Amino acid sequence: MKQETEQKQEEGQKQDPEQIYRKFTGTKQQKLRLEAALQGFFLAEENGAKAAQKEAYKEEYKSYLKTRIRPAMEALIREEETEKMEALAQFGWFGAKELETFIRSAREQGKLSALVWLLKLKQEKYGYQDKDFSL
Repeated sequence: MKQETEQKQEEGQKQDPEQIYRKFTGTKQQKLRLEAALQGFFLAEENGAKAAQKEAYKEEYKSYLKTRIRPAMEALIREEETEKMEALAQFGWFGAKELETFIRSAREQGKLSALVWLLKLKQEKYGYQDKDFSL
């Protein structure tokens, strides 16, 4: 699984930001569009958006990812991309309810590093509430 992720990263680094953007805007398939948005967004983050055009692309990716935060986070959970999960979490696009869904998803998929990171995020943002079991 890690080799797959590394291979995708290498392919992403080989791809031109223009090519990724064309893929993002040219497809109607949501799965491909989401992959391109994630790839383009994080490529722009890594490369530090060198031009106004690349900044515009990043804003489009951001706008799209905000509306598709659940599938975006689930894709990152599958790949155990905790650094990228953290980057998206910093925007505040999801709340406690969605976070619980992500935790459940990571637990069901057996993605330990993603689960640990999500639980840490829950502790930082919301804490854990003690339940009273007294009779």
